[in-house]
Amino acid sequence: MSIASQLAPTGTLRLAVWMVPYFARVEAGGLRGIIPDLAAALAQRAGTKLDLVKFENPARIVAAFRDGSLDATFIGITADRAEAIDFGPIVFEIQTTYLVPEASAIGGITEIDRAGVRIAVPAKSAQEAHLTRTLTAAMLMPVPAEEPRQAIDLLKAGEADAFSHVAPMLASVQGELPGSRLLAGSYFNVPIAIGVAKGRPRAVAEFARGFADQAKHSGVLQQTLTRNAVTGITAAA
Repeated sequence: MSIASQLAPTGTLRLAVWMVPYFARVEAGGLRGIIPDLAAALAQRAGTKLDLVKFENPARIVAAFRDGSLDATFIGITADRAEAIDFGPIVFEIQTTYLVPEASAIGGITEIDRAGVRIAVPAKSAQEAHLTRTLTAAMLMPVPAEEPRQAIDLLKAGEADAFSHVAPMLASVQGELPGSRLLAGSYFNVPIAIGVAKGRPRAVAEFARGFADQAKHSGVLQQTLTRNAVTGITAAA
């Protein structure tokens, strides 16, 4: 049995794309961006047709994997996603920091974890999972992953003190909060891995690992990142 038929049993590789600006964008002729480019390389290596399936949030991607309507994706690793997706190697990483209002007394990442500090964070995200494990005093305020402007509204209203997200997302919404600051550095690099549907033959996992290794060593991954020029995203080691 060919790897194409094992990876994509319908004859078309159905690959989920989370439609956030640092992953993908709609342009004339289709989707462009880091995930569409990697998906095209994956389909070419497997020798199968490609169907890029757009999703507004990770929860719907997980649901689609559960009902058998997806074959693969590139997304951050979390425990709930791993229940429906078999993750392969990490392909690239996204730096994570905080956005704070102009008047905030918080000067750096190390000053965040204090009593009374309220942090807006995308719900069921890799950032939320990491902060839940590591914070000891600050309080998390989950907001829908597809609605980052809800976090901006909380900051404007004085109902949150910081917004935690990946650096490229924070940079894209910073203009909506005049005078706001991105705290320097990264408290956690979100690992973005290749993932395939559970229950596929062992050969599929081996193929996914081989694709990730080849993309890194051949220069395809770095070329993809350079071409799309997203701040805060780096190739995994």
